[in-house]
Amino acid sequence: MKKITFLFFLMCAALSFGQSLPVDFEDGTTTPAFAFGGVGFGNVANPDVQAPNTSSRVLEVNKPETADWFGGFGFQTTGAPLIDFNLGTEITFKFWTPIPNLPLRVRVQADLDAGANEAYDFDTVVTTANAWQEITIDFAGIPGVDGNEQFQEFVIFPFYDPACVGADPACTTVGTGNGALYYVDDVAQTITFDPDADASLSDLTLDGVTIDGFNSGVTNYSVGLVNGTTTAPTVAGVATQAGNGSSNVVVMQAGGVPGTATLDVTAPNGVDTETYTVNFFELPPAAPVPSLQPNEVIPVITNNPAYTDIGVNFLEPFGSIAEELDLDVNGSPDTFTFNGGNGGQLNYFAGSNFFDITAAGVFHFDFYAETLNAGDNLNVILFGSDPGTQNQNFRVFVDETQTGVWQSFEIGLNGAGSGLPDEFNGTANTAFSQLALIQFITGEVGSTLPGTTIYIGNVYFRGGTLSTPDVELGNSFAVAPNPSNDVWNIKAANNQNVTSIVVYDMLGKQVLSLEPNTNEVTLNAADLKSGIYLAKLATANGSKTIKLVKN
Repeated sequence: MKKITFLFFLMCAALSFGQSLPVDFEDGTTTPAFAFGGVGFGNVANPDVQAPNTSSRVLEVNKPETADWFGGFGFQTTGAPLIDFNLGTEITFKFWTPIPNLPLRVRVQADLDAGANEAYDFDTVVTTANAWQEITIDFAGIPGVDGNEQFQEFVIFPFYDPACVGADPACTTVGTGNGALYYVDDVAQTITFDPDADASLSDLTLDGVTIDGFNSGVTNYSVGLVNGTTTAPTVAGVATQAGNGSSNVVVMQAGGVPGTATLDVTAPNGVDTETYTVNFFELPPAAPVPSLQPNEVIPVITNNPAYTDIGVNFLEPFGSIAEELDLDVNGSPDTFTFNGGNGGQLNYFAGSNFFDITAAGVFHFDFYAETLNAGDNLNVILFGSDPGTQNQNFRVFVDETQTGVWQSFEIGLNGAGSGLPDEFNGTANTAFSQLALIQFITGEVGSTLPGTTIYIGNVYFRGGTLSTPDVELGNSFAVAPNPSNDVWNIKAANNQNVTSIVVYDMLGKQVLSLEPNTNEVTLNAADLKSGIYLAKLATANGSKTIKLVKN
């Protein structure tokens, strides 16, 4: 069976674990998931058993005078919502304080919306001391909340003074005498939705596998399929209320690729409806396989299996949707993409995973987009481990006539003597013994690239002392016939001698190697399989890579 790989532009949801609401402390062991700023906690007997809280066990929170003013504690899940605003935006909990008019902040954070990273705060004052009070927080009134958010953390900050924000960490408004023990119980979300009116899906699958990044509150998905795919996966959905009344799902499959599948969901009441859409599109073909020998490159992310790629430590978007892709379907990423925003960067600061490019003379990358306009450009910037002082940058203008085609760009590293007409400016290459960031900024003046999806592949460094940089030889070689059934006849212009020829297949494997040192060369293709090959031809004046086709 043909292998089909699905690539998605949504963040994957991890297997969930951790706490869930409601949370009480009756088992004698339950406590928050974390605390910070010098705050401690413990599961203790209720010190004040009276209405509205007659529970036997509660949470004791210790915020001493030595604690940071912003200290607090929180409850947490991982990969699944602790709080789902689709079910209601109200959070309640019981609180006991010895301090009257206590400023209190609560926060929902660690959202599950890919790329948004939103957090919302609610400030209140607990007026009464030495008595249990039921606190109700409704996030519906907070600017920006639309009722569809899901969060993995709920945080409580006792004695949180907003006046301290941006002030000295030892903000004195909390001050001496404000250290105290607080008590908390029955943290819960108020569920306000009507299941009879619920027209959501609890699962959405492609060929029987849950769609990557599925969330019942997300109704629109974009799915990239391997280049050449013509038949879209079969889409199916399960209504959240499938077991409650007459909830129904009607699916209209996509007719092909590109294409859109729709799932119309009707709630049990027969009135409320929701439509989910899955938009399928064809991903680009893989970029041409680099033909340089492994010892001639410092590969970052490429599709040549002979290379040992450094890889992308952290693909960091600048307001974009970013994704690593495996376009040649060989099991490892070979391309990354940005959509919207201002592009992004390959970040190697995590773990200080810097790498040395001082031996290189040229920076190479391939670029692809389905839609381009005149003036489209991106700024490419290299940063050393000290980004304040070490950088090189160059503005690249892409060819707007080459839509749907991979374009290659090579930029000489400043101070490396690449001999290329285009060179970075900024710090000399000798500063890059610790390369930390490679930025591709799309939101430049005159560019429409933030409005389209761009793909970048074959990011590597070459030249310098790694190898002799290629010199552009133009139309310095004539090849006939091409395509060929048995032989390719190659002739170098201007009576140059061809000193070496190395031929690679599209997987980067070397299949032929000659050192003819003559003006005309015949390559025997009889034993080669039909397909496309890349031949690197060298003369005393430089080298050039050409495409050969075997019928």
